[in-house]
Amino acid sequence: MLRISLFTQTIFCLVSMTLTSLFALSLSGVSLDSLNKPGENTATLLLACIFILIGSCIDVGKYLFWMFRKQSQYFISLSIILMVFSWVASCAFLMTSESKLVSLAQLKTSEYVALEQRISNLTLDIASQEKLLSNRLESTYHSQWEAGQDTAATLAGLRETLATLLESSSTVGQQTAVNVVASTRFFQQVGESLYLDTNTIRLIGYGVLSLLLELSTLGMISLSQVLKNEKRKSLIQPTSDDFNSVMLNREAHLSVVNLMTDIMTGEMPPVLRKIQAAKYGIEIDITRNLLKKLHNAGMLERDKRNSYKLPL
Repeated sequence: MLRISLFTQTIFCLVSMTLTSLFALSLSGVSLDSLNKPGENTATLLLACIFILIGSCIDVGKYLFWMFRKQSQYFISLSIILMVFSWVASCAFLMTSESKLVSLAQLKTSEYVALEQRISNLTLDIASQEKLLSNRLESTYHSQWEAGQDTAATLAGLRETLATLLESSSTVGQQTAVNVVASTRFFQQVGESLYLDTNTIRLIGYGVLSLLLELSTLGMISLSQVLKNEKRKSLIQPTSDDFNSVMLNREAHLSVVNLMTDIMTGEMPPVLRKIQAAKYGIEIDITRNLLKKLHNAGMLERDKRNSYKLPL
């Protein structure tokens, strides 16, 4: 159970850290697409790395302060403040990502493609009319000057039409794009059923999702700490199965407790040879089983030469 909680805790932490880092990256004005472009200057890459590190440090600080919250109320306050920032960052990143997906889908709709074609044709017509007007105004014939007035009027009408098309480009094909992006379509349907604005539903949805992610992450950290404490307590209780069926008297039991305390505090290296040389008065089989159980509980890591060490 402890290993499952530690694995789940790692997943939650990585997801939250990724969202916060990507939000911090967006604040720098650098996108992931621009980083993939060849020839990107070093300053841009450095700025992107700095903002990603800032987002990662914020989340790491949130986790560490929460793990040691019992040491000081100040740690609790810092952890909550960083959690709120991480929550807002996750929510903002999810909303902007969905907006980008809708914009990309809009560019691929038939309505938008047709609009771009009309804009392109109008741009060519305007260029052609401007050239024609210039030639007529440069002419020495009076009739060409009079025709130039008609050309100027036509040119003004084309420019007005182009301005109207450009103004409407932000909405053309948007509804089709909404139906393509599943999350946007879902929020729109929920908003229509509840008679609420789609943006309000989207904000509530992503806000609740991000909040659950933050609370689940901190809760999983707390759960892992509780399971570690329970595992540590179970190791202290002497049973026949715990130490190869050897019944420990009171003095031997205290020696085991002292040894485990010294190991966890770093006063005694978890090395079998050094422990036996320290003369705790514990049989070698009991010491070996104790180190093995501490490793299975996640309190020790494997070291070279079949030894153990405290986790970093």
